[in-house]
Amino acid sequence: MANTTATIPSLPNSIEAEQNVLCCILRNAPVQLDIISELNTEDFYQNNHRVIFEAMKEVARKTHKVDNEYRSNTVSFATVVDALRRNGKLQQVGDVEYIARLNDMLPGTARYEEYVSIVKRASMLRSLIEICGEITSKCYQADNTEDVLSFAEGKIFDLSQKGTSGGLVDLSGLVARTVANISERYSNPSKFYGLPTGFKQFDHMTNGLHGGELIVLAARPGVGKSAMAMNIVQNVAENGGTVAVFSLEMSNEQLIERMLSAMSGIPLEFLKSGQLPHGDGDIVKLQAANSVISSKMHIYGNDNANIKPPDLSSQCRRLKSQSGLDLIVIDYIQLMNTEKKAEGRQQEVANITRALKLLAKELNVPIIALSQLKRDAEIRNVKGGEGSGKPVLSDLRESGAIEQDADIVLFIHRDNPDDRQSEDVTLIVAKHRNGSQGEIPLRWVGKLVRFVDRDYLVEQSAPQQEQQPADTEPPEGAMGDVEEEFVVPEDIDEMTEEELDQFIAEQQE
Repeated sequence: MANTTATIPSLPNSIEAEQNVLCCILRNAPVQLDIISELNTEDFYQNNHRVIFEAMKEVARKTHKVDNEYRSNTVSFATVVDALRRNGKLQQVGDVEYIARLNDMLPGTARYEEYVSIVKRASMLRSLIEICGEITSKCYQADNTEDVLSFAEGKIFDLSQKGTSGGLVDLSGLVARTVANISERYSNPSKFYGLPTGFKQFDHMTNGLHGGELIVLAARPGVGKSAMAMNIVQNVAENGGTVAVFSLEMSNEQLIERMLSAMSGIPLEFLKSGQLPHGDGDIVKLQAANSVISSKMHIYGNDNANIKPPDLSSQCRRLKSQSGLDLIVIDYIQLMNTEKKAEGRQQEVANITRALKLLAKELNVPIIALSQLKRDAEIRNVKGGEGSGKPVLSDLRESGAIEQDADIVLFIHRDNPDDRQSEDVTLIVAKHRNGSQGEIPLRWVGKLVRFVDRDYLVEQSAPQQEQQPADTEPPEGAMGDVEEEFVVPEDIDEMTEEELDQFIAEQQE
């Protein structure tokens, strides 16, 4: 009878490479600390090599005194044997003879990086096999596939990032590159270095959005948080960026309707009712907008109202690795929940915002997270007083953690809280970790579900100013009142988006 017992292969390893690495540590003093910092004890397959490496790390951590100065111990044949003997592990690793054999293993140690690479590769493969076992076990125990997929993606992504998180680095090595970047900005002041939002004054203040930033966009319900976020999404996508939108409040279809309205110039109410005022002409506009979105814009949406931070992170990692990712938008924080219930809602929101900040840094992309405001600002507005109704950081719901983790906090403010369709609004930059704060005047174009920069709209007095001789002094009181001279065109609500864009571009020129 044939023997049907399958032979189980040994786990991936390279004993020779492990021996060579230990030899390089013993023999090459200038690089031994670099090698030790590159590896973990678990990277070694053979147990006695793990024990020896631990002894080497112990020696490297200690110092000795020479002429009133403390110096790091050198990892050598003598110091390693001494450490193993004191810990009672010298016999376990093969006694002095095995350490001496390692010390004489190689004629030279110049190829130490190659040996380290082999050891790390084998360790990575063993870890992957172990993770596959955990995933298999999870498959037998899970109630739903989503949990298993999230677990598997998280485990494999963590493994792929192993060793890339980096430790302490010598900052002096970054000075030259940083100075070069500053010089380039000086030489090219008009060049844009961040991710443009489409709001010129905001982009000028912040130089756009940057990887690793958590941007919180907050307002009371119905003021326009989602609209402004989608304006930014549209602008980033039109400029070639890849955007992920997680909408816990609206469906993907509703988001697309808003975008089609903005791009076609057809009021949203007509798209929802199907009563297109210009019939086939509007259909042509919608088809043109559809063509642009389908062929040139890379926007991915998830309207699962129950998505949790680990699932969101997993999907963004996958998208980043497959298609690239330039911006993440979440609408909105207070609708999210965590997998494990915290002691209170404030702690739960703290866990969510911390997870979002870590994700922004991990993927090196900006995250715009929408947030609700408490009614405090509206109550202050009713009580009166100059500026009393403007929101402040403490008006954020569950504000402590949001304030702390956010790099930029933005508020959309209307002076009259009861008029949700007020055309003049202010974008308040309440917190800017890396720059200045301020207020940016915007205009709400309701029929296009769109915000635009108010100061870039038409100035009807411009023709008169052009006729004025260059050497003529302006009338008394003219200076400092420029903002009052900006007048919104009467037909702005009749403009299509193309006409509005062209008009804004002309004003900027």
